[in-house]
Amino acid sequence: MSKTTHKPRPPRPLQEPALRQLVKDQLLVTTGDGPRTTARWQAAVLRAIGELMQDGESAREENQDLRIPFAKALHDLYGGRKSDAELTEMVLLMLEVETVPLLGKGGQ
Repeated sequence: MSKTTHKPRPPRPLQEPALRQLVKDQLLVTTGDGPRTTARWQAAVLRAIGELMQDGESAREENQDLRIPFAKALHDLYGGRKSDAELTEMVLLMLEVETVPLLGKGGQ
């Protein structure tokens, strides 16, 4: 069987400022394989998930969408210092970083 490799896509123009900010704030690192999340990001998401799971409605399976804890983690980290558009780009970028490696392994 051939091994499927994932070549990272270059960031879309709207993602570049988000990528620079997330790297600057040590939530992402850039590697030869593309951006990767840091322990700081993973801890922020775990805190957000913990808080969300305390709400019975959030804990239901149909409400478990990665965008929700990602958005909460970024909102907690940046407070009111980022616009909704900036936070949205960050959420989409983090979602792509976290899910593309998983999707790329499906063809092995």
